[in-house]
Amino acid sequence: MSALLRNRWFWLFVLACAASLALLAARGADLADALVSLALLGLALPLIALAGCAGLPTPGTPAVWGRGEARTLLGLIAFVAAVLVVKQPLLAAMTPAGADPRYAETLNALFKLVVFVGVPLGAYRLRHGGLPAAGEVRASRARLAACFVLLAAVAWALQALLSNEFGRLLARQRPAGVWLCAALACFAWNAVEAGLVEEFFFRRVLQSRLRAWSGSEVSALFLGALIFGLAHLPGIWLRGQGVSEGLGAAPSPLTTAAYVIVTQGVAGLMFGVLWARTRSLALLVLVHGMFDTPSNLARFMDVWGF
Repeated sequence: MSALLRNRWFWLFVLACAASLALLAARGADLADALVSLALLGLALPLIALAGCAGLPTPGTPAVWGRGEARTLLGLIAFVAAVLVVKQPLLAAMTPAGADPRYAETLNALFKLVVFVGVPLGAYRLRHGGLPAAGEVRASRARLAACFVLLAAVAWALQALLSNEFGRLLARQRPAGVWLCAALACFAWNAVEAGLVEEFFFRRVLQSRLRAWSGSEVSALFLGALIFGLAHLPGIWLRGQGVSEGLGAAPSPLTTAAYVIVTQGVAGLMFGVLWARTRSLALLVLVHGMFDTPSNLARFMDVWGF
């Protein structure tokens, strides 16, 4: 705890959250979602993740910070930010009019895999001979599986309590076999399309290398979470998602940045804690997929015809 309270990046994250809440309040935004996110995603879930990892051996230390690596990492962050700005019109231009929704979903998934996985791997291979080691996974598979089961149960419980998606699901009449197949397929899809994409770039690459740069797991956790949150800014600001997020039809960049810090930014803390304590990309991919499955299952069934 003392190391946490002495860490400047922790206090920067806290200050960013406090300033974001103040800005949202001053501009008349509904703070309910932000406060719930702070309480659940920023506090409860990271603590549950820590409890699930209690007693695990300390994972290995990432490879040392390399010469010229700052340029590589900053370049990748700038590249991802630029791609997120142009992603929507670019994908729209690549999608024929009246195309099957499954085509658009598949194209989006492949696009994200290239941007968030393929390009970082290629950049590190070209400039540094490969992606530096993240540190040895020292926990047993059985112990990691137990951690997954705990967090999977928490994911479904939260969705059942807080999301209206369960109402949509329960209103559907489907045989048990169809429900099971749809849920498993949706989980597998989300594990790749969201879990692998986001956890590889933001944890395996970004947080690991921030750990090597700063020499501190705490610094890497909170700085990485801040970047993770701000990466969601283009999706809300430029793609007309302000209304659905309660920010109005045309939120300013500053308002949008404040919102993503206190919602998406704090959401990155649980995954950051898991990465810091386990170094298991497979665990993070599966947990991420499980958290996304309940809220996306109804739409997934519509798109893929279940």
